[in-house]
Amino acid sequence: MPHQSRMHRDADAVYISLAEPQSELVRGQVVRLATEVDLALLGVHAEALLWITVQPAALEETAETLTTHPQVRFTATTTGPANLLVALAATDLDALYTFLITTIGPLSRITAIDTTPLLATAKRTGFTRRSSHVLG
Repeated sequence: MPHQSRMHRDADAVYISLAEPQSELVRGQVVRLATEVDLALLGVHAEALLWITVQPAALEETAETLTTHPQVRFTATTTGPANLLVALAATDLDALYTFLITTIGPLSRITAIDTTPLLATAKRTGFTRRSSHVLG
């Protein structure tokens, strides 16, 4: 086996010394790793933000119900006219419509919803996108 250079040994030592605490941080949920993926590669061609007003007594239950749906990317409780924000990813506009009718529709404690389709995104998870649809 060829002799390792001191730099190579030092680099291995640095890698080992960084890898251990890093994995502990991930396991301890101090650090969360995120991956940026072009959703079109996953078949997602329609996205929307749903600004939902839910009766206060049903807010937590409604949020938990929607959070478990595979098309829901993000949920958050908010203040203002709407008290629940949902980010939705769908294969197309028909799938978005189906979600609204079959998933949102039966939730009887929702009193209002505003749907904001996303036409283009410029930045996600810290990654700036280049697109002909975004001014800049």
